[in-house]
Amino acid sequence: MLGKGVFDRRVDNNGIEVWVAQVGPLANINTAFIDRATNTVVIIDPNSAKKWLSALEKENLKPTHVIVTHTHRDHVAGVKKLLKKVPEIELVGHIDSNYPNILSRILFQHQKYTETWSHKEHTIEKWQAGGITLQVTHSPGHAPGHLTFHGHGVYHAGDLLFTARSGRVDLPGGDAETLWRSVSHAREILKSLPQDWWMVPGHNYQWIDGTTPNWVTVAEALAHNQALNSPTLEEFDSLDFLRFDDDLAV
Repeated sequence: MLGKGVFDRRVDNNGIEVWVAQVGPLANINTAFIDRATNTVVIIDPNSAKKWLSALEKENLKPTHVIVTHTHRDHVAGVKKLLKKVPEIELVGHIDSNYPNILSRILFQHQKYTETWSHKEHTIEKWQAGGITLQVTHSPGHAPGHLTFHGHGVYHAGDLLFTARSGRVDLPGGDAETLWRSVSHAREILKSLPQDWWMVPGHNYQWIDGTTPNWVTVAEALAHNQALNSPTLEEFDSLDFLRFDDDLAV
C-alpha cells in the first residue's frame, strides 16, 4: 500500500522522478512520473485516490494528469475520486478503451477523457506534459485500446505483460492473436531500450524465484518472461496462463 518507505523510486538525468508502488487488493502496480520544476504529476492506472493524494500531499504535490492503460475496473478504481478531489486533472486514454459492449459493464468502467489517443494498434505516439515525455504504444489483445508507456527509465506494461508472463485473453474484448502481436512489438521495443530500465507490470505477480517484485529490469524480462519468449503464435497460444484455467491469469 502507499505509505512511508514503500515506493520504488528512480530519477533520470533530467530530474524526472518515477514512483512505483503496489496498490489495492489485486496487487495492482501504479506508476507516477513527477516533474517538480513544473509541478507536473502524471499517474498511470491509479487504484486509490486517497492513498495517492495523501502520499503526494506530504511532498507538496498533487496530480495534474491521469493516464490509463485500459478501462478494466481495477485499473481505474481511483480515477473518479481523484477527479472529484482535483477537478482540473487531465484524464487521458485511448479512444478504443471505452468498450461499448453493454454486457461488459461489470468489467469495464467508462471514462470521460479530456484527451484521447486514436493511433492504430502496434504504433507509437509521443506525449508530453511539463518536462515529462512518454512514448505511448497501442498494445491491444488483453483489452481494447490497451496502452503501454515508456520513458524516463521505465516501461509501464499494464496488463500486456507481468514480470514472468502476460495478461489473459478470455475476457470480453480479448484476443490471443492480437495480444501475441502486441507482445511481439513490445519485445522489439524492450530490445531497443537500455537494459537496466525497469519493466513495470500491471500486477505484482510471481517472478521466477518465487518473489513478487514491483518491477524487473528490461534485461530480466527479455530473458525470463514466458510470453516474450514465445516466438510463434502457436507457442504463445498454448501458454496456460492466457485463459481461466490458471488462477493467476487476470
